[in-house]
Amino acid sequence: MNSWVSLLSALAGVFGAIVAASLSFQVQRKKLSEEINFQQNRLNEEIRLQRERLQREFATEDSVEIALKHFLELYNLPYRSFPMIRHHIGGFEPNELRKLLVRAGAVRFMAADGTELWALRKRVADDFKRGRWKHKDSPYNKTPENELFPGAFEDQSHY
Repeated sequence: MNSWVSLLSALAGVFGAIVAASLSFQVQRKKLSEEINFQQNRLNEEIRLQRERLQREFATEDSVEIALKHFLELYNLPYRSFPMIRHHIGGFEPNELRKLLVRAGAVRFMAADGTELWALRKRVADDFKRGRWKHKDSPYNKTPENELFPGAFEDQSHY
């Protein structure tokens, strides 16, 4: 009988250890699952905030790109002089505006008199394909910069 008691006692101990290990495993699993959910929610919130910040940051550039496309699509004349573009789309440094023009799908040409011209690639596909980057005529919409921007070009460091 003593051996049965020892055997039952050993089995009860093993069973208790298995139950305790199982409960411990389930508790650890639940804690780990909660931690993963917490970290995932935190990461999703951080991604959402970063996305909103980037949208605010690039909203101006996106709206300028749309405005440039619209401006370059107006009228029958596809070419616009750079000073005229700067006049209508203000608030940007010249090189920054040139980058925005490229983002909008524009390409640069030069008139015989040295005027910088810009046009949408799709509107001047033939000139673009032929590599005709210089034009013998001055643009119709050429206005001296000192008339468009009085006093703004006294400092030549902008060029």
